[in-house]
Amino acid sequence: MSRLLRGAALAALTLAAVSTAGAAGAQTYNRLVVFGDSLSDNGNLFAATGGTNPTSPPYFQGRFSNGPVFTELLGFNAGRYTAGAPVTGSVNYAFGGARTDSQASPPGMRNQLLAYTGAGGKFGAGDLVSILGGANNIFQGIPAAGASANPQGSISTVALGAAADMKFIVNSVASAGAGTILVTNLPRLGTTPQFNKGPGLPASPLADYAGTTFNSALLTGMMATAAAQPNTNIILMDLYKISDTLSGSPERFGLTNAKDACFTGTTACSTPDTYLYWDGVHPTAAGHRLIARLANDYLYYGDLGTQTAVLGETAWRHREDALDGSTASLSGRDAWTAGTAISVAALADRTKTDARGAIGAATSDGYGVRIALESGTETMRFGLAGSYRNADVDAGALNVDLDTFGLDIYGGWRSGDLFVNAAAGVAQDDFNDVSRLTSLAPIVHTGSTRGVSTGARLQGGMWFDMGGVALSPRAAVAWINSDVDAFTEQGVAAQYAYQDRSVQGATAEIALRAEAGIDRFHFFAEGGYRDSLSDDSDAVQTGIAGNPAKILAREIDQPWGGQFLASVGIEGTVMDRLKVSIGYKGRFGDQADSHMGGVQLTLPL
Repeated sequence: MSRLLRGAALAALTLAAVSTAGAAGAQTYNRLVVFGDSLSDNGNLFAATGGTNPTSPPYFQGRFSNGPVFTELLGFNAGRYTAGAPVTGSVNYAFGGARTDSQASPPGMRNQLLAYTGAGGKFGAGDLVSILGGANNIFQGIPAAGASANPQGSISTVALGAAADMKFIVNSVASAGAGTILVTNLPRLGTTPQFNKGPGLPASPLADYAGTTFNSALLTGMMATAAAQPNTNIILMDLYKISDTLSGSPERFGLTNAKDACFTGTTACSTPDTYLYWDGVHPTAAGHRLIARLANDYLYYGDLGTQTAVLGETAWRHREDALDGSTASLSGRDAWTAGTAISVAALADRTKTDARGAIGAATSDGYGVRIALESGTETMRFGLAGSYRNADVDAGALNVDLDTFGLDIYGGWRSGDLFVNAAAGVAQDDFNDVSRLTSLAPIVHTGSTRGVSTGARLQGGMWFDMGGVALSPRAAVAWINSDVDAFTEQGVAAQYAYQDRSVQGATAEIALRAEAGIDRFHFFAEGGYRDSLSDDSDAVQTGIAGNPAKILAREIDQPWGGQFLASVGIEGTVMDRLKVSIGYKGRFGDQADSHMGGVQLTLPL
């Protein structure tokens, strides 16, 4: 299936699953507390004004939209602010029209926090606190700033003051013990219907300037606060970065209009779900659903980023296969002959990995080639092999194209029916076209990175002739390490920054091989069991680029664990000198299976 088709299918799955994302995986939150303005208000101002503001209908049940706001779509049932009501569960203190300061009516965000703590509200390590504000400060400051001698200087004072309020609120919430704070910056104000046409158009540049001034100061403040509050994870959701994508390509998100307001103040459009804006500044219900999906991309980055574990795991498997192939070439029943031979092999494989905690199921389809040169005597042989492997990994929302270039040296000793072989090698792993379908489908983030894999394998065994059938019990141990370099994906949703990771482990195996044949052809079959001696792999660590969010670590076990090995094939000599081998190898592990088929041609020189 092409990446485009896979992406389309996964987009549909993401849309279906996003409503339950808050309850999935290890990155969970106990409850939600909300402070903010009309973008977060679930009906507080409506209740405080006796059901008069906003007018409902056409506004939906007191929301400043035609449906639920984004904070209601995060998987929590937060109640409205009610004086004297308990504040132990999820609760929303946001008021439409609120500034970030201590205004009395509607309650400014500083006063919202005071009201919450005054009612006995506390914050815990499992709490998620949403804080969004600043737009009303700017909206109310633009007329005076525009009429002043220095509009930008005047509005800067307003924007910087709002950012300072936000820093104070976030620091206060963090100091009180909140585990996670989702801070949201302002979208691009100049593209909203209030400023993109009509009487508001002349103020559009000033609105954009105010928004970027606020956002820049907010980021600086959040970075400083995060450094001073190490026990709180402060996540900054960037609405500004996504604004141009939404307004420039609304059709990608199922919208047709991202410039006009659906509700003009007197009449509402007939298809609000195709509009981004409900009125001059507020999103429609469809717009809020998009914001909620974006929020999930930020809130669950620790779990979602864990899917990149498949990068190191796939490179590790490639290195293991290369070492297996090197010792296999020296462990057959045929006696060694003095001289030199060259071999060329081609293979194709498929590996399926089960879901493991935060990691979804994955499928890897690949192919490869190997060229080897061997030389030696009847008792000692050495070889040098170069290989190329490709893997197209489909891991749920993550897709990876891996090219592996390997170089192995190997050698063996044989005395009668006894043999001992060893191999060691290194590979460069190029992870090209790493793509992640974000929670805000169909937005796809892309990236690339490199890695280096090393490993060694030691094998020993003995052959026994059993009257037409030869049997060989054998044992082997191996050590492999795959390092994957850190990289940052590119895109407009939460931009994940993946840290360096090492996948390292040792294995041991026992196996029994049987060979039998007539004339120039013989058949072989082998079965065995391989288990892990150690797994010293690093945790998968994910952060968000340019963001105060912490780097979160997730411990992941290798998918193979104990695995049964099986291989069958046929070998023969044609045209007197050319040896042909065709075979299958399967591995059946605790949480992964692989199937490989290949053909090898060997020519003595």
